[in-house]
Amino acid sequence: MVVVGAGLIGLSLAYELATAGMRVTVIDAGLPGRATDAGAGILSPATTADEDPVWWEAVQAAGAHYPELLGRLAADGADISGAGYAMCGLLSLGLRPHEDGWFQPFVDRVLRRSGDVVHEITPSEARALFPPLGEVHRVLHNPRAARVDGRGMAAALRQASATRGVSFVEGSVSGVVTTTGGSGPSGGERTVARVMVAGQSDIACGALAVAGGAWSAAMGEWLAVSLPIAPTKGQIVHLGLTEESSGWPIAQPLLTHYIVPWPGGRVACGGTFEVGAGFDARVTAAGVHELLRECLSVAPGLAGAEYLQTRVGLRPSSSDDRPIVGALPGWSNAWVVTGHGANGLLLGPYSSQLLAQGMRENDRSLGVSSIAHAFDPRRFN
Repeated sequence: MVVVGAGLIGLSLAYELATAGMRVTVIDAGLPGRATDAGAGILSPATTADEDPVWWEAVQAAGAHYPELLGRLAADGADISGAGYAMCGLLSLGLRPHEDGWFQPFVDRVLRRSGDVVHEITPSEARALFPPLGEVHRVLHNPRAARVDGRGMAAALRQASATRGVSFVEGSVSGVVTTTGGSGPSGGERTVARVMVAGQSDIACGALAVAGGAWSAAMGEWLAVSLPIAPTKGQIVHLGLTEESSGWPIAQPLLTHYIVPWPGGRVACGGTFEVGAGFDARVTAAGVHELLRECLSVAPGLAGAEYLQTRVGLRPSSSDDRPIVGALPGWSNAWVVTGHGANGLLLGPYSSQLLAQGMRENDRSLGVSSIAHAFDPRRFN
């Protein structure tokens, strides 16, 4: 099996296929701006604002999947310390009284769906948990929210995948070689026989999975299917503190940028949401200005922090803001997992597990029919 893309999602898929005994090759061009390398890693299913019950089902399953996956990676000898996974908690913030029109419906929805997990706390209680916090109006506390470092998680997945026999090829895919006359559910489906890599020999292909992130639309062109994915640029500033910040919760205002504390006195402030920037992976003055302005308006106690770096990621956003996961129409052995937008670190590994099950069993329902239907690539074709 061939997986195109070595971000968090492609590596998760390769690992799931390999643990099921499949022979897997991952092809990756290593282009700058991979979303995995810049993501904030907020895992807080209980405070999702989306009212769609299928989305709620998906994010709950995705959050529960992380500890199980990390346990398997550790059992395969991977170093998971870099993933930085921890149940640190999250503060959902309403900054000013005029935000109640947005914040109150959010509170009602979260408290209704989360049972006894999430509670409203006072601003002073919130500042005790997150000392740099400035004046705020209202706060919800989700103590079970977690964080994960995308770069570290990807490194652990790659290490475990290599242990499981996954091969890695560096290069740009230039197309596919196909045959016709398959016997799939639609009849007469085409089959991917080989994948062409620029400057290298073709790679034989029993099944192909597109996991190309923001670059997935181009892959759809080779396969004559619509994958309406466009990059949404996100810049994230990292700051350094003299005090330890590992015990602080995530601070997530409802209407502006989040702040994610990490061990070792590191804090990530993000992220910009730059639609129309294309594949520009540069750090910009405007982006840094926006991030620092908003970060310090929420947490003025960070004003003395050292500027460390700005990371840039190109989020793969679909035209309807839903992931695209499943079998590609018209093909007997071509699949896709992409389009997670700003939710890639949360939903990606779980989506990959579902797709791996579908690929192994040739099951287009992916074993979870409601999610498979909502994320089905055929909605665009």
